Amino acid sequence: MSINFNPNDPQAGSTAPAMREKSPRANRPTSKSGFTFTGTSEEGQFNPDTPQFLFWQCREAALAAVETWESVAGPHTRWQGNRNKLPLRQDAGLDLNAFYDRTSFSFFHQAVGGKTFFSGASTDVVAHELGHGLLDSVRPDFFEVNFLEAGAFHEAFGDCMAMLTALSDTETRQKLLAVSSDLRKRNFVETTAEDLSNGIKRMDPNHNAAEPRHAFNKLKFQIPSTLPDDGGPGRLINEVHSFGMIFTGCFWDLIANLFGAASSKTEANLLNAARLAGKILVAGAKGAVIAPRFLQSVGRAMVLADQSQNNGASVDHIRNAFQTHGILLGANAMLAPSMALAGGAPKRASLTAATRRDLMERLGAGRRPKLSVRATNVFGTPAVEAVHAREVPLGDIDKRLRGVVAIAHEPVLIGSSGGRASVMGAMPHGIDTEAEVRSFVNSLLAHGRIELGKPGKPKRAKGIVAGAGRIGGTTHRIKTVGGKKVLQRFRFLCGCCRCT
Repeated sequence: MSINFNPNDPQAGSTAPAMREKSPRANRPTSKSGFTFTGTSEEGQFNPDTPQFLFWQCREAALAAVETWESVAGPHTRWQGNRNKLPLRQDAGLDLNAFYDRTSFSFFHQAVGGKTFFSGASTDVVAHELGHGLLDSVRPDFFEVNFLEAGAFHEAFGDCMAMLTALSDTETRQKLLAVSSDLRKRNFVETTAEDLSNGIKRMDPNHNAAEPRHAFNKLKFQIPSTLPDDGGPGRLINEVHSFGMIFTGCFWDLIANLFGAASSKTEANLLNAARLAGKILVAGAKGAVIAPRFLQSVGRAMVLADQSQNNGASVDHIRNAFQTHGILLGANAMLAPSMALAGGAPKRASLTAATRRDLMERLGAGRRPKLSVRATNVFGTPAVEAVHAREVPLGDIDKRLRGVVAIAHEPVLIGSSGGRASVMGAMPHGIDTEAEVRSFVNSLLAHGRIELGKPGKPKRAKGIVAGAGRIGGTTHRIKTVGGKKVLQRFRFLCGCCRCT
């Protein structure tokens, strides 16, 4: 038996591959990560908008995304929390949305203007949500970082996985090259989640997400807090999905740069370029140091990864891609000694008492500092990573956040210089950390993303109300941890909706 499958998005357009008949992928082996399914169906060539089609479409897209990950990152055996399987819920109810929340990948449906939109019917959307889960499995510490750029990277990574999944398909590569032989043109691969963006456009044509996200763009880096909280379709705003387009722009340009350097412009060489870019991306994500300027941190780690694993063959392509979007890398500065500390050089995963005291004083850590220490190896350079958990009070931002703190993680790489402990790269500054966290929390409030106990309007009008609810939803809630009220993330919502 065979199934019907759309390898892209329902509204990818006439230049994209059409729905095709194919044999479904086999279930994942028990030795690898996989899914549990509900609403299953016998194999068959079902029509779109039917429950049977939706099951097979969502299942096939999810398996294709994990297969794509494995082509650039090796076998995937466990989800975050050492889980072997996560539920894949192709239709979890009524909403114009989708989410990953560490317990499931969930997709929804909603009727708008006489048309029903199924988020699980888009390979773009499914691969995007899988991207969140795949990244979370290798860097779970990114999940709760309260810097906007860290959230933006998580969203961008989802779109990068959507593009890589599309480019893993032979017919997609062939049709893409017929549209743009050098990738320097808008097309159905760099444009993601067209169908759900169309649903948003039907609700509110002026909404920021009424225009699909584009990886082929000319967006330049700007400090997020200097951007408006709202804007028209496709405009760069102070919101994670919108801001993530800066990074996807860098990634698309990297693929184009690598493909442009190929000896011939064939679909096979396009696959090689995409996979090489994917390998560099995953290695960079694994090695990136958390910092307010997080997109730059990932870019620097990508350069170091290429130098370590590929003899630097792609360094110029990486730097050019990021520079095009206003991000200068200077990656070697990430590992250069920058500040001497008291005490001897660290050994394995330990710091001397003198080094700890000096570090805490320089960080302005307060009376009871929370410091975790672990040994690490940054692309061949051994170091100790010391992470200070700074509590940032939020009560003066909004009265509903009185007594609530957000945790800001301040990592410091510590190595050796002249036999002494030494900071490698940049030293976090408390005043900068607090400013970044407060800016991010303001963005969450502006977009109505924090569960505050009582239903109400966002700080600035952002929602679109239609039938059962507003596009978007909450991503953060307040939990009591150790007797303190702490703001915590509990999920990533679908990128098509510009939800955090």
